[in-house]
Amino acid sequence: MNRHYLFGTNFKMNQTPDESARFYQELSQSLEIAEGSQVFIIPPFTSLAAVTMAAQGDDHRIWIGAQNVFWAPDGAYTGEISVGMLEALGVDLVLLGHAERRRLFNEQDADLNRKVHAVLDAGMRVLLAVGETAEERNFAVSGETVARQLKIDLHGVAPEQVGLIQIAYEPVWSIGAGGTPAHPSDVEPIAALIGTTLAELFGQPGQAISILYGGSVDPTNAGSFTALPDIDGLFVGRAAWTVPGFIATYEAGLAGRT
Repeated sequence: MNRHYLFGTNFKMNQTPDESARFYQELSQSLEIAEGSQVFIIPPFTSLAAVTMAAQGDDHRIWIGAQNVFWAPDGAYTGEISVGMLEALGVDLVLLGHAERRRLFNEQDADLNRKVHAVLDAGMRVLLAVGETAEERNFAVSGETVARQLKIDLHGVAPEQVGLIQIAYEPVWSIGAGGTPAHPSDVEPIAALIGTTLAELFGQPGQAISILYGGSVDPTNAGSFTALPDIDGLFVGRAAWTVPGFIATYEAGLAGRT
């Protein structure tokens, strides 16, 4: 199945609103987006208003994402952000299940399932991150871990909502500054398992869900991951935190698909 090439980055807890808006403007002016491609950036919450303002008139050429959301529409949840708040800003997608949220903030799959439903019920896109820890990999349960995450996090999703879902496979042992770069041979079987699991959950519509890889990706190895049959794009960290780095990694990944 010839699925679109998706490419994007998550700025994590970096950048001021001015810095994020300037990044968007420079990227929008400099990047030639190939046909069949979609790119996105995920700034911190405090930058979302500035970035969506900078993107006015750009017709969602570059998707703007949020790093998290809470499942309730409103209430006494100090410090949380609702789907309605993101909708009001014109956000395109929401990242859920990032390894740092799971590990540092103890996000559980049952709660992620509620977040997935809140986002999809609002008609917004979900970028769901899944992946195994080094310990789980050492115990040879990588596949079981990722399949469990998918089955719980996406439980009860309606067939008509499947088109709003993207999956990012990020092995926890490979992400971050101290991560161990994965080899495509590490990624290929898990990506295939993700595709099989999505087909089991949703039938033929599940086969159209884009699968991205993230974990120590840069221009030198991006093409080796996008060449894999079950990888449709890349979810990149620090290598894409400059506009030249973003473009170089995007183009390397695009070249790997040819």
